[in-house]
Amino acid sequence: MAIEAKFYSENLGFVLGGPQDSLMENAFGFNNFNVIAQPQLMQFQNSPLQTKQRFLLDNSINGPIDFSQSISSHIQKQSMEIDRFISLQNERLRFALQEQRKQQIAVFLKKYESKTQFLLSQKEEEITNAKNRAMELEQFIKRIEIENQTWQSVARENEAMVASLNSTIERLRETVYLSGNAADDAESCCEINQEGEEKTENEEQRTRKMVICRCCNARKSCVIMLPCRHLCSCKDCDAFLDFCPVCSMVKKDSIEAFLI
Repeated sequence: MAIEAKFYSENLGFVLGGPQDSLMENAFGFNNFNVIAQPQLMQFQNSPLQTKQRFLLDNSINGPIDFSQSISSHIQKQSMEIDRFISLQNERLRFALQEQRKQQIAVFLKKYESKTQFLLSQKEEEITNAKNRAMELEQFIKRIEIENQTWQSVARENEAMVASLNSTIERLRETVYLSGNAADDAESCCEINQEGEEKTENEEQRTRKMVICRCCNARKSCVIMLPCRHLCSCKDCDAFLDFCPVCSMVKKDSIEAFLI
């Protein structure tokens, strides 16, 4: 029995507290871990042979159970610590990923914010230009409408002027025709008295005065002054006149009248 106990103790390596003890301490982290405690070892060395045999037998039975339980608890503790470490690292990694994502989103927003502001400023400038263009077009349309009304008024005035000129020309034609007939009648009729002759001469002079040019008093008037509509100038004198010789109104234009 002594030989078997000795052999068992040598195989386990826990009794003598040699290098095996330090190996177990380094491997599992148990500073006070020994299957046979130090006081028991002292008692074992001083006990008789039977006591030693019984002590070794008891330790050979209970030792592996305590050792297995210690190993299981240590492994469980290490597993829990590893789980906590992994959970902590996962939490740190998740937090780091969230921060990185926030930074990327901030950089993205900052990058596209400037582009968005630039595009918005361009669109606002285009809108402003379109509004200015619309205002210019509205003003142009109003100006065209005013000019259209002005030209319509001028056209109506010109129509009235043409009608008045036609009436004046007709009267002049009648006057010339009547004066010609009166002269012929005066020459052919010998029984007309002196009073009739004077009256005829006065009418001829008045008619000649109406038809003769007021500038040169030699040529026949054939130009009507505008806007006063006086027939008072010949074609040659019209080029040098800036106002009407009859009423002294400033000449804006002139029209040549063809009298038959």
